[in-house]
Amino acid sequence: MKCENCGAENSITYDHEKGMYVCMNCGYVAQENIVDLGPDWRAYTAKDRNERERVGSPMTPKVHDWGFHTTIGFGRAKDRIKTLKMQRIQNKIRVSPKDKKLVTLLSILNDESAKLELPEHVKETASLIIRKMVENGQTKRIDPYILVIASLYYSCQVNNVPRHLQEFKMRYAISSSELWKALQRVQTAAKSIPEFRPKIKPTEYIPKIIDKLNLPPIIGTKASELVDFMHKQGLTSGKGYLSLSAASVYLISALMDIKKTQKEVAEALNITEVTIRNRYKEIVDNFDIIVML
Repeated sequence: MKCENCGAENSITYDHEKGMYVCMNCGYVAQENIVDLGPDWRAYTAKDRNERERVGSPMTPKVHDWGFHTTIGFGRAKDRIKTLKMQRIQNKIRVSPKDKKLVTLLSILNDESAKLELPEHVKETASLIIRKMVENGQTKRIDPYILVIASLYYSCQVNNVPRHLQEFKMRYAISSSELWKALQRVQTAAKSIPEFRPKIKPTEYIPKIIDKLNLPPIIGTKASELVDFMHKQGLTSGKGYLSLSAASVYLISALMDIKKTQKEVAEALNITEVTIRNRYKEIVDNFDIIVML
């Protein structure tokens, strides 16, 4: 477009905030009060766009049909009984026989994740893992509740949500052997998805430990520095991140003369004193620290 005022070519641009065409060369307003025919909301990512669209519910892996379904409403229907019958028939034919297992698992997942107050992206990751397991036939001969709990725990590890294994075991009274068997199936299914690799670091657990023990923030800062250095040096391999973080907090609190006993730390986190003691000794031996209690 050519500016009528200065004659510059290709200098007219559209100002979205003010709704006008302006010359970038001389500032001449070529046209103003232009009606915006686009949506009345902003979206910077595809996820935001899907959530704010008003043409239907967004795609979600938490539903067996990804959210692509219709619902028969009453509207202006005169025959209410007939409409109810149609709704029942639709609910029956909506789920195919091969999807019944998936529907059961996703239903359990949505219920339990709501009780655990987990964020949406954790639920979606767990849903994709469950879909993969159903596709590979890995959901046979195992308690569906344990499989869902294992999927949620693994999803927390992938999405950097600091929920430790002991928390799930205590809440649902699951034995360690059953949970480990379920986790093996979850890990096998997640291997085929490159993005689903545990990314959580030991330092993610430290703020929660500091909060439970009512310790000052400086201890959390120093404990994070210690654990982060150990993680970079490969000293955390094969160690439980929760127990390692708890031991580092216990050690730093002792060095800074804000003492907490191993029993207090263990009871606050539902882990054993022996576990904390073993991790604590490993840290002291690796760094040659002398602690005077």
